[in-house]
Order: sequence, then structure tokens, then C-alpha cells
Amino acid sequence: MFTVRPYKEEDAAACGDCFYEGFFSCSVDQNDKILLRDYAQILIEKCNFTYVAETEDHQVVGFICGKYDKRFSKALAAQYETKKHYGRWCKMFLKFYLKRYKMSAPFQKQFDAFFRQLQERDKETVGKCDLELVALSSRRNYRKGLGTALVTQFLNRAKADGADRVRLFTNTLASWEFYEKRGFKKVAEKPFQDGSGNQSLVYEYVLKEEHEYEKHHL
Repeated sequence: MFTVRPYKEEDAAACGDCFYEGFFSCSVDQNDKILLRDYAQILIEKCNFTYVAETEDHQVVGFICGKYDKRFSKALAAQYETKKHYGRWCKMFLKFYLKRYKMSAPFQKQFDAFFRQLQERDKETVGKCDLELVALSSRRNYRKGLGTALVTQFLNRAKADGADRVRLFTNTLASWEFYEKRGFKKVAEKPFQDGSGNQSLVYEYVLKEEHEYEKHHL
């Protein structure tokens, strides 16, 4: 069993572990874990809100985070529930671009591939939405029902804040089927620039239809 609660600063390392198990398959050493923790922390701090899934023995085994578009709400887009550590951001970016993380060779290879996938994202492909689901990741041994619980909490938050359209950016190398099974519809796709045949995908969940149904039936 697990509970879903707001992210706390001390969850950063555990979220780094979730990020690792969600996107990588190679073994990692301590240097790799430092990068994973730093990456997860900055990713979360750049979002407006984050929820984590916590087990009964207080292990954080999954997280989900979202970012509002200021065209939807300037107030919500300017509201961050997690404190930003700008000094750490600068150190992390400098350390990364100067290649001072000393990643292991297997992890370096997989992270480079992951980073190239991120560079496929562009605003035009993602399009306009009220709220973007920026990241969802979890530990492998806890996935049965956990992702659904996190997405449900995310959509409930969006609904409470008055958002109508939620979008996310993914690709054919990731678990896009998970989102289709939970009501997300594919609204855009674009081939990778490397000619590999893989596709960038954009999925959307429309909450406005739920709002209208409740208005007339409840």
C-alpha cells in the first residue's frame, strides 16, 4: 500500500532513484546517483507542483510533476510549491557541461541517449495547453496501480485549479500505452531528427468535458 502526498525537499534522492528506474536499465555507481538526484531535484523545482507516492514504511517510490502555462493562469504559473535552489542549479549545469559528474560508461551512454530524446521536444509540437504533465516515474517493483494513483491525483489537482487541457510529451521508446489506457488521446507526432524511425508523441487529456458533465448531472 502507498499514499500520495506533496513532494518535500528531502525526497530528492528517492525521486532520483525513481527517475533512474523509470528511464534507464544499466547498473549505476555513486557518481551516477549524484547526477540522478541533482537532475530530479532541478526538474521538480522547475515545476509548479509535484506529488510523490510513499509506502507504509516511508519509501518514496514514484513521483509526478506539472507545470502551468501562463496563458492559462499567470498566478498559477508563478506559484511554485517547492523552493528553488538557484545556486544548486548553476552548479549542476556547470558540472554537467564541464563533464565533472564522472558518470560510469554504461550510464553515460544511456543518459546521452535520454538527453538527445529531450532535445526532440519543441513548443510547436507540444502545442497549447493549460497544464503540462512534465514527468511521471516510479520504482519497478511498485508499479501496479501506482502510476494510475499518481495520474489520478494529478488530474484532480488540474480539475480543482480549473484547468481544461492537460498535455504531455513522450515518444515511442517510452510507455505511451499507459496514457492511452487512462484516457489520454494522441494529438501530435513527429519523427526523430536522427532518422531512427522513432516518433515524438504528444498526448492530451480534456477535463472540460468532465466539467460540463458534472454541471448538468450533479
